[in-house]
Amino acid sequence: MILVIGATGNIGSEVTRQLVAKGVGVRALVRDRAKAEAVLGTKVQLVAGDLSRPETVAAAMDGADKLFLVTPLHLDQIAMKSAAIQAAKPAGVKHIVMSTGIGAGPDAGVEIGRWHGKNQEEVKATGIAYTFLQPTFFMQNMLMFAGTIREQGAFYMPLGDSKVSWVDARDIAQVGVVALTEAGHENKEYPITGGEAVSCAEMAAILSDVLDRSVNYVDVPLAAAKEGMMSAGMPEKLADLMNELYALGPAGHLAYVADTVEAVTGRRPRTFRQFAEDHAAAFKG
Repeated sequence: MILVIGATGNIGSEVTRQLVAKGVGVRALVRDRAKAEAVLGTKVQLVAGDLSRPETVAAAMDGADKLFLVTPLHLDQIAMKSAAIQAAKPAGVKHIVMSTGIGAGPDAGVEIGRWHGKNQEEVKATGIAYTFLQPTFFMQNMLMFAGTIREQGAFYMPLGDSKVSWVDARDIAQVGVVALTEAGHENKEYPITGGEAVSCAEMAAILSDVLDRSVNYVDVPLAAAKEGMMSAGMPEKLADLMNELYALGPAGHLAYVADTVEAVTGRRPRTFRQFAEDHAAAFKG
């Protein structure tokens, strides 16, 4: 039995779907059963609970052999992950596969990387076998701009002409599923990127071609990006963390391409064109 925490998000839902397709027993810790059933279907054992209530996490962990753990960007994400990590050892969990971020570590150059690093060190201290998935920017983040692409034919980010090795969350999930179901991935840290680094202008050109209409990339200052994130409801602290990540692009730190997806899964990562084609309906409206 594999417990998935974060099962309704971009990565967790794909991990769950792929595990079910492989015939693996899956349990999901969920806050909203109706939402979870809509996302995950009926083949997953759902356990009501919340990372803010440790007793519910312990109950969900009972009888689980392995844990897949992912949380969204959140002000309390260190404590949220910690609740699951601390419940894992007494429950007898033998392997934790956890999604963090590329470059994560105690001495990471950005604060969110240090947050992830703290949880990674906490997992190591339990003595439980681990696999850390460390992805770069998700292609699925582009869905946040679906509205402006539909209505204005444009998307806005503070990345200038820098290139980013965007990765599809489905590929991150597949690496996680292999780590959960096959031997040889214990105590490994896997940087996960797409197979190519592309600029926002190149992504706009691909979207234009796929959607058969003009889509433009508009470079914006970090201050304007922060204002946009906060107006969409993001807390100021998280907007600042996101801007720290965005600033890595023009500095040349987001173009690194790792071979992890192909090395672990045996198939090349999806391209941005594949992502755009698969999600064209969202951008067309």
